[in-house]
Amino acid sequence: MLRMNKSLIYPLALMLGSICLAPSSLSAQQPKKPAKSESIHQEHRERIRAEKRAFLVKELSLTTAEADALMPLLNELDDKRFGLWRELEPIGRRLRQGDKTLTAEEMSSFYDKTLDFHVKEAELERTYYLRAKTILYGDRLVRLPWVCKEFARRYFDKHRPKKH
Repeated sequence: MLRMNKSLIYPLALMLGSICLAPSSLSAQQPKKPAKSESIHQEHRERIRAEKRAFLVKELSLTTAEADALMPLLNELDDKRFGLWRELEPIGRRLRQGDKTLTAEEMSSFYDKTLDFHVKEAELERTYYLRAKTILYGDRLVRLPWVCKEFARRYFDKHRPKKH
């Protein structure tokens, strides 16, 4: 079980952090004034995106034009990743909380969905990082996926609740 938990730590950590990065709702109704919590989530999402932009600019030596072109692409990737993570969240939360009522069938389904998630996430990354080839080249393009993951790791390390 420890092995499975370690393999899920990064995707789950990204999932939790990206909750703030995804669109708060997609409604067919007329736009209405956002609730206070939606406004707070939007502010948090924008703060994370600004930190990510600054990190990428520094680590990849991006010009303003490169950052302006790259960030919408990466934000869209994050939003789509979030959609994938949402599919795993209900059972994932129960699993992390040690829910003893999870059935073998639910665990097996979660395992299958987790494997599918990794494939779909890799396909998304491939699609979006290939699109980044129109913006970056050379070592900066090669380092882009690693730098994005490094940002997420540092962000979550910095903002993770401290254990006593």
